[in-house]
Amino acid sequence: MPPRIIIVGGVAGGMSAAARARRLDENASITVLERGSFVSYANCGVPYALGGVIESDKSLVLQTEASLEARFNIDIRLRSELMEISPQKHEVNIHDIQSDTFYKMCYDRLILAQGAQSVRPAIPGMSLAQIFTMQTIPDLQRIREFIVKNSCKRAAIIGGGFIGLEAAENLRKLGLNVCMIESSSHVFPPFDDDLARIIHEELENHQVHLITNNTVTEIQDDRSSVNLHLSGGQLISADVVIVAIGVRARSTIAETAGLHVGRSGVSVNIFMQTSDPDIYAVGDMVEVENRISHQATSLALGGPANRQGRIAADHIFGESTPYRGNVGTFVCQIFNLSVAITGFSVQRLKRLGFRPLWVTVHPLDHAGYYPSASPITLRVAFEPGTGRLLGAQAVGSKGVDKRIDVLSIALQANMSIFDLEHVELGYAPPYGSAKDPINMAGFVGSNLLHGIVEIVHTEKVQALDASWQIVDVRSPDEFSRGHIPSARNIPLEQVRQNVQHLRKESPVLVYCWVGYRGYIAYRILQQAGFKVANLDGGFKSVVQGGFGDLINTVSRKEKIVQHRN
Repeated sequence: MPPRIIIVGGVAGGMSAAARARRLDENASITVLERGSFVSYANCGVPYALGGVIESDKSLVLQTEASLEARFNIDIRLRSELMEISPQKHEVNIHDIQSDTFYKMCYDRLILAQGAQSVRPAIPGMSLAQIFTMQTIPDLQRIREFIVKNSCKRAAIIGGGFIGLEAAENLRKLGLNVCMIESSSHVFPPFDDDLARIIHEELENHQVHLITNNTVTEIQDDRSSVNLHLSGGQLISADVVIVAIGVRARSTIAETAGLHVGRSGVSVNIFMQTSDPDIYAVGDMVEVENRISHQATSLALGGPANRQGRIAADHIFGESTPYRGNVGTFVCQIFNLSVAITGFSVQRLKRLGFRPLWVTVHPLDHAGYYPSASPITLRVAFEPGTGRLLGAQAVGSKGVDKRIDVLSIALQANMSIFDLEHVELGYAPPYGSAKDPINMAGFVGSNLLHGIVEIVHTEKVQALDASWQIVDVRSPDEFSRGHIPSARNIPLEQVRQNVQHLRKESPVLVYCWVGYRGYIAYRILQQAGFKVANLDGGFKSVVQGGFGDLINTVSRKEKIVQHRN
């Protein structure tokens, strides 16, 4: 008898499992239950459809009920909601939403791909008509209709993660004034705080009013608009509100059925089986091993969901392909910036108990002599001793996705910072440099581990004791536009001639704009017998990272002391 497979959820993981199952067995009975009105659609594109970047909602629908049934002979049942699983009977109870009737179906294998639901905080006023989440095509259509019907001018976004940032850009494209409220110290929570400051500046440059370190405590109706009361005492008025504080795995039905549920989702093995071997779970509703921390975590991304659906179908039909776990690779467009991360940030690594080393570089995305080259800020974290890669973050206007994809592969291959020195990448002036940003991070990190350079990170500069001498090796003109308050300006070309002006008994911190000239000065002074350190990422990391206390602007009328023989 052909196997009876029921799949609950008709988006990424569910449809991947259904299509793979049909390719593996032409005779299997395959039924897909989808509680919504659309199947096989790109919910990641919803924010871009709101702003008109994606011009038609139809573009988000990759396949229809009819096309899937015709191509794959799959029984697609829209507006069909799973209500209960009876594992002992191999039976599911289904609610036909359209007719408001209930019926039961039996299965040989059940694949749960119910995804995750947007979190709505339990605060007064959250049920008001002006409050929306943005996850599905119906969400998109309701928001758009509300904005047009009510001539909305002011939008508030609660949450500064992926959805919130994408919503901010696309609401600005519609001409709305946007205020974003984030509970932590910075938006894009996977990033380190100082790198996220670059995103803050981009938001401000596009007139997004950002409020951090605040939560919404209450929302009050004010006729056609609402007032948001913040924990810091501020009052924000808005015509429409998008709640984007994250998602939570839809695991209630699985848990009620007796399946094991972990801290962040349904527990599965490497073949996506739950604690019941005849029930599989995939996508946003499951937790799987993170390959760096080795902890079970959830990851709400379309790529892993699609791979997991395929693996579940493979296992059902005897193709035992194990899921390898996640490293967590994200990329996001924020106006003119691309921001991306793979693995963990330095701050997250520390919270997980790691003691990482890291380096920050600011190379150009392609050869500087070729037109329109632009800088990338790239930070790579790695283990002391072994140099094993633990994470990378990048932000810039071009070339960010390429570098993070390379570093994601490097993480999955358990490569080290030493390996990055030798990575061979495609080079032509319009696309890269002979020394790619990946290589540059490898050079700096390897120098650190080999003891060829010592570095001080920006956040540690203020903690240096008064004995430290700080030397800015940039040009006098650069120095005049801003420098660390206690720094002396000795341009790089004059360092050798001015060694006698520095105290050998006291340590020296050198820096330039991005780190390279500082490194050269470091090598000169270190070989002259000084205890010396270079500032990681240079003065650019000070400026970008929001370290205002470390910036002193000198009037052009003031004398710039140059140390000469």
